[in-house]
Amino acid sequence: MPTLSVISSQNTRQKRPKINRSKLEISRKVIAFEEIISLKKTRQSKREISFLLEVPNSSMQDWRRKQDLYQTEELAAFFSTPTGVATLQRIVMAAYRSIHFGCGGVGGLQQFLELSELNQFVASSEGALQNFFTRCEEHIIDFGDTQEKKWVKTMKQRKITAGLDELFRGRHPCLVAIELISGYILLEKFTADRKAETWTNELAPRLDVLNVELGQVVSDLCGGIRAAASDLGAHHTPELFHAQYDISKGTSAPLAAQKKEFEAHLEEAKINLEKTIKNHGQNSEKTKEALCAKNLREYGLEQRSERCLKVKKAKKELGKIYHPIDLTTGQLQTAEGIRTRFEEQLNIIQTGAQEAQLSKSCHKRLEKARRAFEAIVNSVILFFVFFSAFVRDLNLDEEEGLFFNKVIFPLCYLKIIWRRLAAKERKELQSLVNSLEIKVRDGPWSEELKEEWMKKGRELANSFQRSSSCVEGRNGMLSLYYHRFHRLNPRSLKALTIVHNFHTKRPDGTTPAERFFGQKPDDLFESLLTHVRIPGKPQRQYHDPEKRRLGQLKRQAA
Repeated sequence: MPTLSVISSQNTRQKRPKINRSKLEISRKVIAFEEIISLKKTRQSKREISFLLEVPNSSMQDWRRKQDLYQTEELAAFFSTPTGVATLQRIVMAAYRSIHFGCGGVGGLQQFLELSELNQFVASSEGALQNFFTRCEEHIIDFGDTQEKKWVKTMKQRKITAGLDELFRGRHPCLVAIELISGYILLEKFTADRKAETWTNELAPRLDVLNVELGQVVSDLCGGIRAAASDLGAHHTPELFHAQYDISKGTSAPLAAQKKEFEAHLEEAKINLEKTIKNHGQNSEKTKEALCAKNLREYGLEQRSERCLKVKKAKKELGKIYHPIDLTTGQLQTAEGIRTRFEEQLNIIQTGAQEAQLSKSCHKRLEKARRAFEAIVNSVILFFVFFSAFVRDLNLDEEEGLFFNKVIFPLCYLKIIWRRLAAKERKELQSLVNSLEIKVRDGPWSEELKEEWMKKGRELANSFQRSSSCVEGRNGMLSLYYHRFHRLNPRSLKALTIVHNFHTKRPDGTTPAERFFGQKPDDLFESLLTHVRIPGKPQRQYHDPEKRRLGQLKRQAA
C-alpha cells in the first residue's frame, strides 16, 4: 500500500496561519497580563492568563522580556534627543530644588511637579495629591504586614537584644524599640504615657507576632523601661552614653566655668602688674605684690586646667574599658578587672569634683553615674556567664577553646566595632587586627572549620551590646519628621516605620528586614510602582469671562 499520495499538495504539512500583531496590540496584551497577575485574588497561572488573552504563553513571556528591553532602549533614545536632554535637566533641577530647599509633604510634591512641568500630565491639586499620599501609605502598611507574616514563618524563634527609648513631641510620648543587631524597628507608637504597663502592653504583642523573645534591653535608667524589661523576662543593661552623660553634666560645665573665671582673674592680674610697674617701678613693694598675685592666678589656672583634663580623660577612658576584650592586648577581660578599672577612673573624677568643691547637685549626678557603672558591671558578669556556656556548647577541646577565646572572638569583636571607631583608634588597633588575622590564617585547622568558628564568634560578639545609639538616632529622625509635617498620625508613623525596615540600606546593600529575618524580602519601591496608581492627567478647565459674568447676574437676579 503506497504511503504517499499521488497529489503532491496532500503530502505537505499544513502550517497554522501566522498572526501578525501590531505593537499597540502587543502592548495592550502585556498590560492586561500584568494587571491580571497583580490581582491579589487571582489564582490563575501565567499559562491560563495567556490563554484567556488568546496568546500563547511562550509569546507572552517573550513579549514581557522584550518590553523591558524596548522601554530601556526607547528611554535612552528619548533622552539622547535635545528635547529629552532638556526634560532630564528640568526634572533633576526640580528635584534638587524641591528636596534641598523645599518643604515636605503635599507642598513639596506640588512644587516639584510645577517646576518640572510634569503637572501638565499629573494632577497636582491638593486633593489629588492627598488621595495619592493616602493610597501610598495604605499600600506601604499592607506591604509591611504581608511581608512580616510571610517571613516570620521561615524564621526560627530566638532571643533578641532591643534598645528602648521614648520620643517627646506633642502631648504624648512615642515609644521606640529597635532590635540592635539588625536595626529592625519593633515598635514605634504614640501612647498616653510611658509607664511600665504601657511598654509591656505595646511591646509584648509585637514580640508574639514576630515570634521572638526579648533577652536583653539596653536603655537609660528609666524606671518604666527597667520594670517593663523585668515583666518581659529580659535583662536590663544601662547604656554607656547616659552613664558618661551624667558625669559630663556634673563636671564639665562647673569645671570649665572655674577655669574661665581664673583666666579672667589672670588677665586682670597681668594688667594690674603692668600698671604697677609703670607707676611705681620694677622693684617697688607694690610691684612685688602684683607679681605675686599674678603668679598665684597662673598657678590656680594651671591647677584647674589640669583638673579639667584629668576628668575628661578619665571619662573617655571609661568608654575604652567597657569592652569584653582589652583593646591594647586583644585578650579577654574579666568582670572583676573591669570593675577595678572603672573604680580607678571614677575615683579620679570624684577627687576632681571634691577639689573643685562642686555643688551637691553635681555630686548627685556623679553618684547616679557610679550606680550606672555598677549595673554595667553586673551586665558584664552575665555576659561572661553566657560566654562560657556558649563556648562549652561548641564542644571544643582545650587547644581549640584557647584558640577561640584568644584569637577568634577578639578578631570578630574588633571587626564588628571597627566602623564605629575613630580614625586614630583604628590606626592604633590595626597592628593588633593584622596579628590576629595572621594567627587565624596559620591555625592548624581546616578552612571550613575556621570559617564556622568565625561565624560563631560574630554571633557571640553581637550579643555584647553597650549602646542604644540607633534608637537615639531614630528619635532624631522622628523629631525632624514631626517638625516637617507638623504632626505624625498613626498611619503616617507606621508607614515611616515600614519604609525604614524594608527600604533603607546599609553600605553592604542589606535592609533591616533582610538582616532580621535572614531572607531578602520583596522590593518596597517596585511594589509601589506596580500597585499604586499615580494621579491622572489634569482636566483642562475653560474660563470664559463673559459666561462667568452672565452667571453672576443670573444668581443675583434669583
